[in-house]
Amino acid sequence: MLRNKPFIIAITILLITGVLSGCANTLSTAPEAEMKNKYGGTYRMAIIQSPLSLDPVHAVDTSSSRIVYQLFETLVDVDSDGEVIPNLAKEWDISDNGLVYTFKLREGVKFHSAIGEGIITENGGREVTAKDWVWTFKHIIDPDTNSERAYFLDMIKGYADYREGETEALEGVVAKDEYTLEIVLDHPFAPFITMLAYNTFSVIPREDVEMWGQDFGFNPVGTGPFRFSEWIQDDRVVLTRNEDYWRKDEEGNSLPYLNGMEFRTINDLTMQWTEFGLGNLEAIESVDDPYYHEALEKYPDSFLRKPQMGTYFYGMNVTAKPFDNKKVRQAINYAIDRQGIIDRLRNGRATPAKGVLPPGMFGYNPDLEGYTYDPQKARKLLAEAGYPDGIEITLQYNTDDIHKRIAEAFQQQMKDAGIEVKLRHMDGAALFEAMGKGEATFFRLGWVVDYPDPDNFLHVLLNSANFGPLGNFTLYKNDEFDRLTNEARVESDPEERRKMYQEAEKIVVEEAPWLFVYHYTTEQLLQPYVKDYSLPPFGEHNAIFYSVWLDK
Repeated sequence: MLRNKPFIIAITILLITGVLSGCANTLSTAPEAEMKNKYGGTYRMAIIQSPLSLDPVHAVDTSSSRIVYQLFETLVDVDSDGEVIPNLAKEWDISDNGLVYTFKLREGVKFHSAIGEGIITENGGREVTAKDWVWTFKHIIDPDTNSERAYFLDMIKGYADYREGETEALEGVVAKDEYTLEIVLDHPFAPFITMLAYNTFSVIPREDVEMWGQDFGFNPVGTGPFRFSEWIQDDRVVLTRNEDYWRKDEEGNSLPYLNGMEFRTINDLTMQWTEFGLGNLEAIESVDDPYYHEALEKYPDSFLRKPQMGTYFYGMNVTAKPFDNKKVRQAINYAIDRQGIIDRLRNGRATPAKGVLPPGMFGYNPDLEGYTYDPQKARKLLAEAGYPDGIEITLQYNTDDIHKRIAEAFQQQMKDAGIEVKLRHMDGAALFEAMGKGEATFFRLGWVVDYPDPDNFLHVLLNSANFGPLGNFTLYKNDEFDRLTNEARVESDPEERRKMYQEAEKIVVEEAPWLFVYHYTTEQLLQPYVKDYSLPPFGEHNAIFYSVWLDK
């Protein structure tokens, strides 16, 4: 998923559970005597950029995803230990050959709306059945839908025939009965069950989608703990409690506890901090200078942080000059001081990136050499590439104070290596469009995994099958890299997969289509009265609030 701060594609799971100094991962549960006071209140959160779409099939940025996860639900989820757990599927079975997945669905799960055919309940929503899942998968894969993540499902039997219009049915997705869904694959795909936890693969009601058409993203209807209420562009998104939600707490009480949620778009970090201090917000997604140390001092138990499975990088279009020369790309990687940037601009809250995969990811290689800060070596490589007098390049980055400060720091550092960098800031949507068209040749990007597997980094972002909007914005192509990342997708032996991915990563680090910068941490500053909030290991945008309550 593109990390949108304010803009990013991607999500999945961090297997690291460590806590950085002075911060906790979870706010403690209230004493038993306070349990009766849980219900009520609105959770107000500041976000840096307004979402792009609340249609899950198009929610590929984090601003959209954090709201989509409150409105919609998937078959399975992934817990903080990286284990797949039940969600709308209460159990499942996988055949010995890894091709047939049979899901037993929960009964009594209802959509928020009441239009169309189906079982109408006293609260207005109709029940979700296996037929809804069949239609949802067809809708995602339908080329007319133009879902950015449809290709994630290309291993499902009949995928190509359905997309090409050769059949009206998607052969590999079948409703065996009202509450049994079967998905058949053409070939084994190791991370398939985990991938189904990604927000794109949420169940949606056909009648609402067909009624709203392309405007469904502005009128979303799902099964989640909160219903959509209002969206004022570039101001706020308002959600209200789903009174008919299926999930209960341990005592059998209905969830969620909150009356609603409000996501306020405030792209000025000073304004976020001021509003938080006035008690007008329950949460801020991150805190940077000059308020970081003050936040630690004032809110030692509610400023949460943990490592995150994501990577901050600058992409280079390898088909455009001067980035078509590998030595130029390597020189750019030698021209920056990663640790210095992290220490000065991120308060040490990141890990220098030696390559693509973040720590904690299966296949992560701690012995990867990566690039050091060496301006003289960078100058030598530029000269060898035919640029003895250096180069001039333009960096395009999305509007955000931290992105600007990092870009300006790199601009100064790169001068020592003979690299003149012009800066051009853009809003997230415009940058994404430029990258998709190949018009951005040097661009800031971040990726947080959609599912906990190196496939989601290496294949999605760098395999030549995914040029452009599918993820490979650098247009990088290497036959051996493609072979390794293609074969690793179907390899069943974990150790063989690990070797393939580590070999593939070595290739891409050496060829350097990215300027590898750092791996993220996940943060959240909360008011002390926010209870039972757990910081997700794969990004604050993936938190679900059905168990959160306010002690005020």
